[in-house]
Amino acid sequence: MERELTRKIRPAGIAAALVLVFAATWALLDRTEHRPGWLTVEAPTAAVVGQPLEIRVKLDKSVEATEISCTIHRAGADRKIRGYLASSGPEREAAGGGTYLFRFERLDNSNLVFVSAVIFLSPTGSWQDRTLAAHTKLIPVEPADAGRASPPLRRTSVYASTSAAEDDAAERAAREPRQGPSPWAHPVIFVILLFSATLCRAKAGRKRPDASPTETRERTIWLAFAAVFVLSAFLELSGVVGHLAAWGRRLAEEGNLYDFRKPFQKALMAAVAAAAMGLFFLFIRALRKPGSHLLLWGVGIGLAAYLSASFISVLSFHAVDVVRGMTWHGLSPVDAARGAGALVSLFAAVFAIRRKTGTRRG
Repeated sequence: MERELTRKIRPAGIAAALVLVFAATWALLDRTEHRPGWLTVEAPTAAVVGQPLEIRVKLDKSVEATEISCTIHRAGADRKIRGYLASSGPEREAAGGGTYLFRFERLDNSNLVFVSAVIFLSPTGSWQDRTLAAHTKLIPVEPADAGRASPPLRRTSVYASTSAAEDDAAERAAREPRQGPSPWAHPVIFVILLFSATLCRAKAGRKRPDASPTETRERTIWLAFAAVFVLSAFLELSGVVGHLAAWGRRLAEEGNLYDFRKPFQKALMAAVAAAAMGLFFLFIRALRKPGSHLLLWGVGIGLAAYLSASFISVLSFHAVDVVRGMTWHGLSPVDAARGAGALVSLFAAVFAIRRKTGTRRG
């Protein structure tokens, strides 16, 4: 009875652990976006040429006595903010919260693609003296339509902009000598993957007519691993993944989906983390079974780690971009994680090839 109850409770506990890992990863990634908590902004879903544009800003009560200003900036089809477009007027006094409505009389430039509202606090009202700053997500600009009413204001996404002090720190850091990413990371990982593929193919061996179903299944897995390693090695040096990622970004931009990508990115990365935990549970289960092929599991786990780190780096989430930009002796943490996964597979394949083919443990 107790054993039967354990069998029923264990799957529920594993499912709960996977959900917890997914939620924790999502929450952690969500906190890395550094959303400005000192304001909320309402803006229309689109700006119409020839019509007024209004931006409503609500400040948090913790804001100290200062002045608030709002300007709009233009952005092209590449979604990069190009520069100043217009101001809503002179700065206003702000302290301890409050709601402010900024009105831009009309957009006269019919060549605009996007605009973004920039809100900043400054003791002097000058941008160069700003202490806090934020900008809205890009607002698409639509052509003039005399019979159309202005879109209603809705709460919109807001992103932190750098302060004057942060800009000064970035300029000082840029003047300091800094070692860029090593050009050898990809070739080294390529060699590791290629060696792993060779060992997996050698471990699979030739097909034997007298092989047992277990041996046939194991050979199929080794061959599948070898194929994945070969494909990964090709993608490591070909640059195809970068082109596909750029193509995906262009599609998202053209379909006005670029600003909605972050929830999907967080969901995918959280799913990868939950899948890694699930793989760990399966590995622990395999350890308890007699005759388990642990080295085969080792190759699979190393390959999964390499593929997961590579997949997450392609997503280009802000937190991932920051980590990828960090280097130690030219090696970024992302490339280190990818290389570590590939090395685990290589070592497991080396030990596997040294053992006799069969169902022997390992």
